[in-house]
Amino acid sequence: MNSPRRMSGHTVLLEEYMKKAGTVVTFIVGIFLVVTASALVYNYLEWEKPKVKITEAFDMIGQKRNVTIKVADSRSGIRRIAVTLTQKQHTFNVASIDIPEEGVFEKTLPIEVSPRKLRMVNGPAVLEVKAVDYSPLHNTVIVKRNVTIDMVPLRASLLSMAHNVNPGGTCLAVYSLTKQATKSGVMSGNIFFHGYPEKTAQGKTFYVCYFAVPIDVTRATVMSVVAEDRAGNRAVVPIPFYVRSQHTFRDDTLAISADFVARKAAEFAQDYPDLEGKSVLDAFTYINSQMRKSNESAIHTQCLKTDPKQLWQGEFLMMRNGATKARFGDRRTYVLNGVSAGASLHQGIDLASTEHAPIEASNSGTVTFTGNLGIYGNTVIIDHGQGISSLYGHMSAIQVTEGQKVTKGQIIGSTGSTGWAGGDHLHFSILVKGVFVNPIEWWDSHWIKDNVTLKLQDAQAGL
Repeated sequence: MNSPRRMSGHTVLLEEYMKKAGTVVTFIVGIFLVVTASALVYNYLEWEKPKVKITEAFDMIGQKRNVTIKVADSRSGIRRIAVTLTQKQHTFNVASIDIPEEGVFEKTLPIEVSPRKLRMVNGPAVLEVKAVDYSPLHNTVIVKRNVTIDMVPLRASLLSMAHNVNPGGTCLAVYSLTKQATKSGVMSGNIFFHGYPEKTAQGKTFYVCYFAVPIDVTRATVMSVVAEDRAGNRAVVPIPFYVRSQHTFRDDTLAISADFVARKAAEFAQDYPDLEGKSVLDAFTYINSQMRKSNESAIHTQCLKTDPKQLWQGEFLMMRNGATKARFGDRRTYVLNGVSAGASLHQGIDLASTEHAPIEASNSGTVTFTGNLGIYGNTVIIDHGQGISSLYGHMSAIQVTEGQKVTKGQIIGSTGSTGWAGGDHLHFSILVKGVFVNPIEWWDSHWIKDNVTLKLQDAQAGL
């Protein structure tokens, strides 16, 4: 039988153990509560500020500039966005937006900044974007950008008067600007063509712009000189033009055999593996659509690389003894095994002579491309400056290299039947800033004189 004293000792030890254990548990619970409370407080108060980005890169604002503001807050969401301009201690409200409900974590705000409407003056200013979130702390971020207000108008004057155009042809516009522009040229239809600066003998600056006339041009087609300065001030001057003739381009039907398509598809498959295993019809469809589009896109990109100076002189040369087999603008319908299989628009002129006939550079310039180019086969592209390029396709041999300077009449290779060609010939194209135009005008010395030489002389005389 245990003594009361011994039982009392065990009880004391147990009571001491329980006290210590209770202290530890209390401590752990306390830590847990502190951490939990801290997390709750952190999540409730939330110190993270919104993120603001002005998407456009600019340091000047003209009479009007479109600006895009992007704001993001991934925690509590966006409460308010305000955009202001400050100049000479005066603050001008540009735009502001209050978001009445939480949960908007991203916001894009396209705004028009118009110093003229705000009655500001030319000179330094600060563009400020302020964003506030929905946290109880109202976390705020302010992004500032130093800018210069320049509301001096940019004006363009058309120096060339006569703009007689042919569908699918080329036109030259000559103009002057009252101040330096970051971008100027001609909008023809829905395509913009860059202009290039030139100087008169007296040192005055004017601009020349060759542009392609849409093949479906009408009196309603938009043709305008467009210029923009560093501050975003724009000048737009309509170009008066006269359509010489509503040229009717030919409709041509070409019968192609299954053997021809299969043979060409096998050749193309080396560079276009998607052709492998296709049926004859599917192979033709791929060649005439996807491959053609890819090739013409590559040509367009290549021809955007151009010298700002005119490298050519006089009319362009037509291949000697070349008989015309297909014309620019021919609308071709292909018939495969007696069934219509697709269509295309011919983007140049096909010229045939003797087999492997020599090909001359049509005018002086710089070779910018040599190599195989899909449906065009072995191809050479020459840059003649200011956006004018010439293309030579289906060649059997190439005798020039990229970067080489060539002179008008210099032999650059031989005709052939490479690419999508059924026989030995030259496919010749002229392009303006990567857009195919009718080469016939460029072969005509009278057209060159009336539409380029005299126009440049008259424009310079008017400065």
